[in-house]
Amino acid sequence: MGAERIRGICGICPDKCDVVATVEDGKLVRVEPDWESKRGRLCPRGALAPQIMNSEKRLLHPLIRTGERGSGEFREADFEEALEYAADLIRRTAEKYGPDSLVSYVGTSGREPSTMVCFGGKHGFFRQMGGINDTNCGSTCNFASYVVAPVTTFGIPQYNIRPDLENTELIFIWGKNPATDSGCQALYKGIRAARERGARVVAIDPRSECNNGEYDEWVPVIPGTDGALILGMAKLVIESGRYDHAFVDKHVSGFEEWKEYLAGLTLSGLSGICGVPEEKIRALTEEFLAKKAVIIAYTGLEYQYSAIQTNRASWILWAICGKMDTPGGMLFAGKGYSEYPLHPVPEGRKPIGTARFPLFYRLSGNAQIGEEFLTGILEDKPYPIRGYLLCAGGTSLSFPEQSRWEEAYRKLDAFIVLERFMSNDARFADVIFPATTYFENEAVVMQPDGMQLRRRIVSPPGEAKCDTFILQALAEKLGFGDAYPKNDEEMLLWQTGGNAALAKALKEKPEGVIRAVEQQYEKYEDGSLRADGKPGFPTPSGKIEIASSLIEDCGLPGLPVYHDIHELEEFGSKEDFPMMLTTGARSKIRFATFGPNIPEIAKAEPDPLMSIDEEDARRLGIADGDTAFVETAFGNGYFKAHVCRMAKGSIHIPFGGGSPYMSGGWKEGNVNRLTSMKHSDPVSGFICYKSLPCRVRKA
Repeated sequence: MGAERIRGICGICPDKCDVVATVEDGKLVRVEPDWESKRGRLCPRGALAPQIMNSEKRLLHPLIRTGERGSGEFREADFEEALEYAADLIRRTAEKYGPDSLVSYVGTSGREPSTMVCFGGKHGFFRQMGGINDTNCGSTCNFASYVVAPVTTFGIPQYNIRPDLENTELIFIWGKNPATDSGCQALYKGIRAARERGARVVAIDPRSECNNGEYDEWVPVIPGTDGALILGMAKLVIESGRYDHAFVDKHVSGFEEWKEYLAGLTLSGLSGICGVPEEKIRALTEEFLAKKAVIIAYTGLEYQYSAIQTNRASWILWAICGKMDTPGGMLFAGKGYSEYPLHPVPEGRKPIGTARFPLFYRLSGNAQIGEEFLTGILEDKPYPIRGYLLCAGGTSLSFPEQSRWEEAYRKLDAFIVLERFMSNDARFADVIFPATTYFENEAVVMQPDGMQLRRRIVSPPGEAKCDTFILQALAEKLGFGDAYPKNDEEMLLWQTGGNAALAKALKEKPEGVIRAVEQQYEKYEDGSLRADGKPGFPTPSGKIEIASSLIEDCGLPGLPVYHDIHELEEFGSKEDFPMMLTTGARSKIRFATFGPNIPEIAKAEPDPLMSIDEEDARRLGIADGDTAFVETAFGNGYFKAHVCRMAKGSIHIPFGGGSPYMSGGWKEGNVNRLTSMKHSDPVSGFICYKSLPCRVRKA
């Protein structure tokens, strides 16, 4: 057939870089960045796409379990038999325990819109059967910092807030590493362009590797203590009176209460908590006040004991200093916002996670997979959980306490998995369906400025099918097949809400349908920010809420105050566990739990390395490459040391290991065995992955 070069979207992860693929005899043989597109990029794992997609380890046919759960013993089956068997297991489980006993979850590898929509809202898979427990990766990633924190402050989610990099003078990169983001890295490119233009970049992070080291200043902060640093800056601003008094008087509620709280804190005390010297906090505050400034933050602030209130404190600091919706600051990217829709909590049985974290459900409309998933299986609390539908995810490795997840998997009556490669979770399944990579799919994807049609570049191998089509076929057996599309044409219309004109435009425009947005500043003054045309913000009070009414309605304190992880006795004392562990920084090679089970990726990054500062390593007698023993109150493990620049008294270990299908240090190197399901941010329920007291010694 010869070679053909095809422009399209990379299909090795869901994050949509434009590439040029070379296909020979129906097989992908090469992938290059599409330099003609502003979204053109190729990461190391994207470059490995041919080896990954054509790997002999790909799942190509449905598998039905023949051995004990966890044995990894399966036989091949045809699709019809596998669908009938899976549907029968689900049906019998629902009949015995009720539809609420069924839980669905889609992981980060399944974050295509066509797949995500099947795991939440009105299209949730088990909702079609009367169930209440459809979940997705928003249970543990992104939703806290991108929705809960900004909505409880401004009434607007962060995906409608962007940094004005074109006009800013100062960029705080705080608890995020744009250089390792998946996707086309528009943010990283924007930061580099702003820096070349003269903007200063300040990285606030325990790890010096943030942003590829492309910053003007690195401020090392102890993991989990960012809230103390933010409150120190806010205290200096408010006590010096250098905030926007007119804006605060007109558009902010709860200011006096927060001012009183801050007055009770000392700068020396806050400095001692976060590890940033007082003089440095003062210098950062002075520079922040003097310049147009933006903040780029993410999971570093999301996985802490005070996650939501720390995030909110940063937003409030920007707002009271006149840096929201102003040139060079943080911009509201649209206008005409209504109050964020809230979902009423169901009467009677509640979706798992809702009783403990009601605000998560009210804002997302989804159950929250976590501790109650495990207790529902292992203890029938709050009610029995017996069925699990898992798509493109690895919950036993992404969440803490791997052994409890595996124990729970053994007690399930129905466990159905959609995957591309064997995984630790899949080895416990009753049925495994072979899913496609995104190179083999055709569906609408969302871009920051509109929509684009992802075109199929190669045909699926074996019997692999698009996740959505597998779900549709399974739904057909369960009596609700019309809930999902069956083919490409139906998928396109389904994703465009039946808009045939839009579907046609997407087909005709490879670059996508672009949404032009004209930026207008200070929209809160003329009423254009709100849908009702009134000045202010789309919150219950119409103002920026320092004391959040949405949080208070859930029985929690509304003010953004800081609580240290050491306040929880279960995490151990500073004497017993003198160092702090942060986990899960992104990799250019791996993608969550996808990667260490792929030989080509594991070869590029063979071990989960423990990063430790040179001074701490010297004190502990640890050299680069040594094996270190790391212990928390919840578990321990052995990890190879990587001596580098870190915040003093802290270490970092990546997550994603712990599967027999992995190689090298990843097979046993699961840092989440050191973390706990039981403790999390009290507002969002997000687990404290990035603030764990620990102790370290040379093995």
